[in-house]
Order: sequence, then structure tokens, then C-alpha cells
Amino acid sequence: MLKLPREVIIFIIILAILATLPLYVSPYVTFVAAIALLYAMVVAGYDVLLGYTGQLSFCQGAFYGIGAYTSAILTVKYGWSFWQALPVSVLFVALISAAVGYPALRLRGAYFAVTTFYLAHFMYLIFLNEVSLTGGPLGFKGIRPPEPIGPLSFESIESGYFLILVSFAIIYLLLRRLVNTNIGYVLRGVAQDDILAESIGINTAMYKLLAFVISAVIAGYAGVLYAHFFRLLHPTTFSWFLSEMVVIMTLVGGAGSLIGPILGAAIVTFILELLRFAPEIRYISWAIALIAILMFEPRGLIGFIKRLKGR
Repeated sequence: MLKLPREVIIFIIILAILATLPLYVSPYVTFVAAIALLYAMVVAGYDVLLGYTGQLSFCQGAFYGIGAYTSAILTVKYGWSFWQALPVSVLFVALISAAVGYPALRLRGAYFAVTTFYLAHFMYLIFLNEVSLTGGPLGFKGIRPPEPIGPLSFESIESGYFLILVSFAIIYLLLRRLVNTNIGYVLRGVAQDDILAESIGINTAMYKLLAFVISAVIAGYAGVLYAHFFRLLHPTTFSWFLSEMVVIMTLVGGAGSLIGPILGAAIVTFILELLRFAPEIRYISWAIALIAILMFEPRGLIGFIKRLKGR
């Protein structure tokens, strides 16, 4: 009898719950769940960079925005279909991330983190000020939902939610497969001691760049889905704060576990949504909760679960 890993069983249960969610909740809750799934995609890709390679980056929001705006521009201004714009937008994000990551990853520690932070802010300024291209502070409007595939239409919130859910499941399974291959083991070795890894012949720069591009591509893909699900883009969505949120979600869930950051993304998204009625204390209250969680268990939710299992 085939015995599935516990993480896979948990993922299947979560997936089953999410698949039936629109049947018993309001469209608003479905909408929030879709946003949480988009964040979960971004943080799962980011975990390959931070959790498995040890590289702290603050520019996931920039790649999320590049994917979103590229697809929006191609479909609205040039008349492309969503299915044509999707691969081109993701490829564009991959090229930009490779061009940025190749020199930036030669820096170490805080120097690399600061460089990525300024990249995120630079892209935000482009989104904000290139009015003729991005709509600037007025926003980018007129984005269409994905074109139907046979009888499948993506006009409604529920159908868009299912497209995001399927994308999330595929990305998670691909990433889980990746981190359990030889590449994943090498990435862990680079995170532990990149100097030692270099001394035994591992091209650490190449593996760091690979992790950086993978995380960027997934963020760009999620950005494309966001653009055609939300159908309105505004520069503030892709500010440096989004990149910071991705880091926080990863740490809350537990970096280096894939499933942990995904849970972190869900928890942070719904906490912020629940506190929407009190915007003046919204970020302060959950920031205090975050500090308390990380002081109690620095490894995040996954570390807490492992501690309970140990007991």
C-alpha cells in the first residue's frame, strides 16, 4: 500500500477544502481566498530563495508587478489574448530577474538585501510615474478576464478563483519536486555554507541565480493572474511593502518548508482582512502578534508544530 508523506496528505486536505470553498461562503470570502492563494504562490517561490538558499531579498513585489503590468499592457494596448500574454510576461520577468540577479548575487548578506530593496522601490517609481504606459496613480483599467477554454469561462469570481487554485496546486507540486532533487540538496548546502560549497566545486553563483530566477518567475506568474482576476492595477499594490509582506509571511510560516510559508500567507492575509474595520490599528496589532510569534518560536508555525510533535 502506497504511503504518502504527511506533508502531501496535509496539502491534499487543504486543497479539498479550498476546492469546495465557493460552495458555502460568500463571493467576498472567495475573493479574499483567491488573493491569499496568489500570495501563497509568491511566498512558495520565495521560500526556494530564502529558505533553501539563504538569500534575503526584498524585490518579490517588483516581479509581481512586472508580470501584472506586462500582461495588462499586452492585452489592453496591443490586443493580445491572456493565453498569449501569459508566457511572454513570465519570460520577460525571467529575463529581468536574470539580468538583475547576476550582478546583485555577487554581493553577500545585507548588501544583497539592500540592493533588492532599492530595485523594488525603483520599479514602484516606474509604475507610478510612467503614466502613458501604466496609468500612473490613476491606475490601469480595462483589463479583461482570461478568454474561455471551450465551455470553461473565467468571467465570474468563482471561475477565476478555480484558475488560481489549480495554478497554486501545480506550482506547489513542482516546487516540492524541485527541492527534493539533487538541485534542492545543493541549494541547502549553499545556504549552510556557500564558501565550503565553492571549495568542493559547486558553482554557488549559478545555483543562487537559479533560485532567484525561479522565485521571480513564480511571482511574475502570480502577478499575471492577479491582473486578470482583479482587473485593475494600481502602483501602491506593488510598493516595497508587498515585498516586506512576502518576507514576513515566509518567516511566520517557517522558511525552508514550502508548506509553512503557504500557511503563513493564508494567516497574514486573513488577519489583515479581519482588521480592515480598524485601519489605524490594523498593521500595529498584527505586527505585535508577529513579534510575539517569532520570539516564542523563531522557526515559525512549522517549528511550533515540530515542537508539539516532539512532545
